[in-house]
Amino acid sequence: MYNFNICKKFIFFIILFFAYNSGFTQNSNVKIDSITRLINESYSKGNIDPKISLKNITDLYYLSQEADFIPGKLRSIVEQASIYYRNGNSDACLEKISEGIDLAKSRNDYNTLCSLLLIYQKLLYRLNYLKESKQALAKCEGYNKLVKNENEKKLNTIYILLAKAEVLVNNEGLRKDMAPVLSYKKQAYSEALTLSDSDKYKKFTVIYALESLAWSTTLAYECKKARSYTYEIDRLLATYPNEDLLLENLIIKGATENLEKNYKPAISYLSEAILKAKQGNNLYKVYEVYPMISASFGQLEDYKQATIYSYKFKHMSDSINLVAKRSNSSDLISKINLKIAEENNFTPVIITAIVIILLAIGGYLLYKKSRSQSAKQKQPTENLIKITADKQLENSKKLVSLAKADINVFYIEFQKMYPAFYQTLKEKYDLNISDLNFCALIKMNFEIKQIAVFTNSTLRSVESRRYRIIKKMDLKSQNDLYIILSKLS
Repeated sequence: MYNFNICKKFIFFIILFFAYNSGFTQNSNVKIDSITRLINESYSKGNIDPKISLKNITDLYYLSQEADFIPGKLRSIVEQASIYYRNGNSDACLEKISEGIDLAKSRNDYNTLCSLLLIYQKLLYRLNYLKESKQALAKCEGYNKLVKNENEKKLNTIYILLAKAEVLVNNEGLRKDMAPVLSYKKQAYSEALTLSDSDKYKKFTVIYALESLAWSTTLAYECKKARSYTYEIDRLLATYPNEDLLLENLIIKGATENLEKNYKPAISYLSEAILKAKQGNNLYKVYEVYPMISASFGQLEDYKQATIYSYKFKHMSDSINLVAKRSNSSDLISKINLKIAEENNFTPVIITAIVIILLAIGGYLLYKKSRSQSAKQKQPTENLIKITADKQLENSKKLVSLAKADINVFYIEFQKMYPAFYQTLKEKYDLNISDLNFCALIKMNFEIKQIAVFTNSTLRSVESRRYRIIKKMDLKSQNDLYIILSKLS
């Protein structure tokens, strides 16, 4: 009878455990689905606010990581890499690409690999790694052949065609014969128009391809044709107000008017582009526009304004060069190049396995030897550890009781028991007192629900504070936060 009762309790515990985990997973999945729906809607409708988009994408990353939902994590990595590329943050972009390649290769996700390599190729081209840029593009084409979904393959093909056009020109988008460039871009635009209307990326891709074609058409001095493209883009943007695409169209209009020697309209377009780029924190586009608007003022003999924008461009150029010198881009690029060049090879795996086995045998023999030598010294050390552990346990019990009874007294007593804890966190991570108090509760292994009760807060506000602290400390996940706090004494 006694054994039967034990079995019943054990079975109940197992059911409770799985029910809790199932509930947690379902809750995470609901949040992930909700954020994914918001991101998809922003692509379908075009109303992409850069700040809101980055927040949603970051939330998707951490929620997917906690729920071990790899597709969501991969989606967020691609989106983050794309945003970092647009804003000129090369190192952050490369780090995300590197992380995404590892994860995508582990799942043979060729579509994600293709998406990441397209961003990587554009970044390499911007950083003047021309040879590596072409190699990344060739690898991307290889991956796209392995993509099973025809819609995804077609979408990748469009961006591959645009990339093929870009590697034919110099940093200013020019070459002696622009015909091959225009041919690739016209083909990409035609393919974009054939995408299914139900494809959430269709509107964005159509406008993006047309803008790329319009830019090259302008540089080929076909200004009349380029202007007709920008009119069509205006018509499309009226119902799809994407900020990045609106900005790019303003720049194309400004460049077209410059070539046509209509300098006042050019200045108007470019001034609006600078304002919009600054509002979206797209400083790389600001850097692109400064020399264009400076040249326009120079042609109007307004040398004061021309000099001002020329100086601004020089200042930004110096800043970008300084950041480039401090950058870790070359190391990250070498690392990524090795990853995308890797093919399945079992010889290194076998060698690695043999080395691990030999190290394990050697380690075991050393362990046996050291164990016999330290047996006589072990007992005093164990006694000391036990005394220390008992004291820590007593202190922990006292703090737990205080947190439940009076949270303010808990904070005071915690600082007495862990005098260096607050100071270390404040100096290293610049956290405020509310953040430090929250970290103290986390160190005591209180769950989020308990912290909400003790601090008389909502569960959502507590989760928000944890998320903000993770961002302030520049950590990847809550697990990293718990590990760091547990090590602080």
